[in-house]
Amino acid sequence: MDAYLCGRLDPCDPRWWVTAHLALVGAIVSRWLWRLPHLAASALPLVALGVALQPQIPAAARTAVALAAGYAFLGCLHRLRVARRQRTLALDAAGPVRLPLPQDVDTSGRGGSDLGCGVPVLGFALLALALSAVGSGWLASADDWRYVALFTLVGGLYWGGSGLAGWHGLAVLRRAPAPALRVLLRAGGGSDDRRTDVFAADDTTGGSPVFSCRTILPADGVLREAVMYGAPHAGGELVLLTDGGFGHTTKPVRPQYRVEPAAETWVTGAAPVRWRAGAGVRWIVLGYLALLPLVVVGLRFHEVESEHVHVLAALVAASVLPVVTLLNWQVVADRDGLRITGMFTVHHVPWDRFRGASAEDRGFRVRYATDRVADIYGVLPPRWLADLLPRRPRARAAVDGMRALAADPALRPTEAASAAGPRTRAAGPAITVYCLAMILTLLLSA
Repeated sequence: MDAYLCGRLDPCDPRWWVTAHLALVGAIVSRWLWRLPHLAASALPLVALGVALQPQIPAAARTAVALAAGYAFLGCLHRLRVARRQRTLALDAAGPVRLPLPQDVDTSGRGGSDLGCGVPVLGFALLALALSAVGSGWLASADDWRYVALFTLVGGLYWGGSGLAGWHGLAVLRRAPAPALRVLLRAGGGSDDRRTDVFAADDTTGGSPVFSCRTILPADGVLREAVMYGAPHAGGELVLLTDGGFGHTTKPVRPQYRVEPAAETWVTGAAPVRWRAGAGVRWIVLGYLALLPLVVVGLRFHEVESEHVHVLAALVAASVLPVVTLLNWQVVADRDGLRITGMFTVHHVPWDRFRGASAEDRGFRVRYATDRVADIYGVLPPRWLADLLPRRPRARAAVDGMRALAADPALRPTEAASAAGPRTRAAGPAITVYCLAMILTLLLSA
């Protein structure tokens, strides 16, 4: 890595192109291949060219990178051809009618947050490159500034490129009349409530979504009619107008590869209903906690470099909140309402104060009273992992269950749960203290 960044002859020789090239590779791999094939197709030739111009890289490695970049480039071209075909079919379905966006539709927010993050990060990356070039020792060495420039360039290209592409896509819809189609849509209700599934106008059961996208529409899981402005295709941008308002895409459109499993069917029962992490997950977390002391004792009797100990301590510190949440989270529904336990606190939500539940990124949120929320994060697996699991995630089932019980009082349990309990649970603070003790012991053994 050092030889690639700085060269073998002079390790302090600044290599601007190499640093920018590595950042471009990181942005392509982390984001653009998945969501923005047109940006990836434009950048992949630069990747292959940049590797070819680096004589310090072994010839076999340069050949491997060139082959990988070529394969990815062909894949991007195929996806772009498919997207053009999708766009053509959508234009044919819309016919010759073209309508301008309503005046009250505001699309200025698309890409603003990404650009707002990307531009300052790119500016900081250029500053770091300049400091590394002049050999500045301000706050860090020149080599350290080079690594800072590398990783900040990755983030800047990641956010800046994505934001600019989204802003341009919606700006095109705003400038000229766009094709319009009648569709049905459902905002939320799947594994990610930020996603909106779009169905054909005659699919009144909402069984086969044509594509999905993330929008600013409120997530209520209700199938409703809408007018779609724009030609839907992979990587495109749209505006959706419903009777409840409008919503533009916040991420590029993607085709639907699978249908979400249906929510569980609820029947009336007397006993309170409880959702929490499964036994397998709890045993894994408890096994991790039991393994920590053995690792600490092993490090005390073996000479390990302090850098490795510090990395391990940082990993343990990063795992405290997820571990506490996985062991502690619980939702109990009885005749009176919900008792929602998070990392350290317990929320008591009477049914008449319940305002909604939604699946968020890696967790879920319960809204109650006027402006109160209970956020439980870190309890939903990534989507690719959820597809491999044999059972529906417990947190997803909890969201569906809370919605069903709130919507139909006849489904609610007729019995009350045990005493309401304290506002906190001892397990959360106890696990936190335990992990902090392990971290302190690791640092003292370094």
